[in-house]
Amino acid sequence: MIKNIILDVGGILFDDSLENTNRIFNKNSGVIYRKAYSGNFKKCLLGEMNVEEHLNELRNDKDYNDIKYLFDNLNRSLPLMKDNFEYIKTLYEDGYNLYLLTNMDKNTYSYISNVINLEKYFAGGIYSFKERCKKPDFQIYELIFKRYNLNKSETLFFDDKEKNVLVAKEFGIKAFVFKDLNDIKKQLEVKNEG
Repeated sequence: MIKNIILDVGGILFDDSLENTNRIFNKNSGVIYRKAYSGNFKKCLLGEMNVEEHLNELRNDKDYNDIKYLFDNLNRSLPLMKDNFEYIKTLYEDGYNLYLLTNMDKNTYSYISNVINLEKYFAGGIYSFKERCKKPDFQIYELIFKRYNLNKSETLFFDDKEKNVLVAKEFGIKAFVFKDLNDIKKQLEVKNEG
């Protein structure tokens, strides 16, 4: 019987997609997106650098103003996926223990904490910037199971990135690539019937 559901944040609860960035700037924004979320931003995800330092290193880039706009306006660059969150709340109300396992910088954590009540709906969470490790590092999966004393046979994990799901499966978790809410609904039906 499934008791625990571990979720990624980006792509499941908040829209961190390139498509959303394209909508913000009303153009193909792949270059801006890559500059914002690669390179030294990986250090932000590991808590080794803050977003202000990351932006400072990009200050001479021709796309600096657009990149800064993304970080200064998280409500637009990382909007809540309202339908998904409403469904996740029903899982909480149905008695599932919900956990977050996410690669995230400190600023984003502050933002999502202000948008949704993490303490109410989630039994716990592992955030890369706090732990100094990130998906798909094997140790981050070990960490969430150890910290919250989770049983692999009672737990499902959903992430929108296949590489994170593949490592989770290697660790022995029932892990699935998330494309839409039907992915969660289908797995809960299958696991709870079986």
